[in-house]
Amino acid sequence: MPNFFTVGNMFCGFMSVIFALYDKNLLWAAWMIVLAAFLDTLDGKVARLTNASSKFGVEYDSLADNISFGLAPSILIYALFFSQWGSVGIFISFFPLLFVSIRLARFNVQLEGFEKSEFVGLPSPAGALLLAGYVIFLQKYFPSEAFPRILIALTLTVSVLMVSTIRYDVLQGFSYKGSIWKKIAFFISIIGVIALFVFPSTLFFVYVFFYVLSGFVRFLYRLGKGKGIKR
Repeated sequence: MPNFFTVGNMFCGFMSVIFALYDKNLLWAAWMIVLAAFLDTLDGKVARLTNASSKFGVEYDSLADNISFGLAPSILIYALFFSQWGSVGIFISFFPLLFVSIRLARFNVQLEGFEKSEFVGLPSPAGALLLAGYVIFLQKYFPSEAFPRILIALTLTVSVLMVSTIRYDVLQGFSYKGSIWKKIAFFISIIGVIALFVFPSTLFFVYVFFYVLSGFVRFLYRLGKGKGIKR
């Protein structure tokens, strides 16, 4: 059962490439990456609920992720702007695919069990979602612009963070039960989800950006406290 969601994830990555290269519809190409990330989340949850986690599932999921969160974002940013820069544009566009493949290979080698409380390096779906969210934001407010300096900065940042040792939290489901702080976090998350559905083109990029930023901020905080990098 989880592999059906993995196939859906892979298919969305494939469709993103089709939309970007052949239909020239960057908005749909970006949303296909978002849908792929949603399905990628579901396959893990279904695997745990049905006790169907396996090494085969991990390897197959990585292959799908390499397409949806490596190849598809690379093609997306190439179609958005970098196709204008010839060989240099191809080289820069290759970065997401290259670093996602490195990250996934490292993740599989270091994997111990199927449960995890944090990620070492930026998760590949988050990196892809930041680039997709940027395209969605541009298509809403600046459809004829790409702001190449920002695009290059985002591309290089997510690429480096994916293979870094900076720790990122696993986003767990919020519950109303528990302490007052858990209740507050629950209500804030509900408001955030509602706002996302009302203003998806604006807030999606903002939410992912702050998640990407959170790991770096925590890294600087730990460094300031003298704890260094947790390995």
